[in-house]
Amino acid sequence: MAEETQAEKVERIERQRTEAEELSWALRAVVQASGEVDRTLARRLDLRPLDYAAMTHAMNAPDLLGPVELSERLGIATGSATELVDRLEAAGHLRRDRHPNDRRRVSLSPTDTSVRTILEALEPLLTDLDALARDFTPDEQAAIQRYLRSAADRLHRYARRTDGT
Repeated sequence: MAEETQAEKVERIERQRTEAEELSWALRAVVQASGEVDRTLARRLDLRPLDYAAMTHAMNAPDLLGPVELSERLGIATGSATELVDRLEAAGHLRRDRHPNDRRRVSLSPTDTSVRTILEALEPLLTDLDALARDFTPDEQAAIQRYLRSAADRLHRYARRTDGT
């Protein structure tokens, strides 16, 4: 019998603490694997984990993101965020641009080179996931997509709640 992986050990322990649907356990495993991918990418790109998290926020922010918003997202002091942005800018990962509506503010943008490097590092994974998707019928893909999109919406809602529940 194969030795239990760390992720399997954690899931076994968690299953003793709470009950959940199998789909929820599977989604939890995906979320944990995603965190592992982030840590691996940070290492491969020679970025500190916090620097990689900052890059992820800069790449995925729906609105213009400044150092203050970045500090709030990362849970660090604004001075620490400024140092982090300085470091990423010096390394060629981020650039500061004047905010289009408020010239006193700056917005952060990942450099094209940095985005290209990150996407190139992710390409084997994305190709593998596309191949996996082709293993399912169109109807199965539609059901999986509906579940994952709805789960993502619920995760976002939970993260944005201010009542602590």
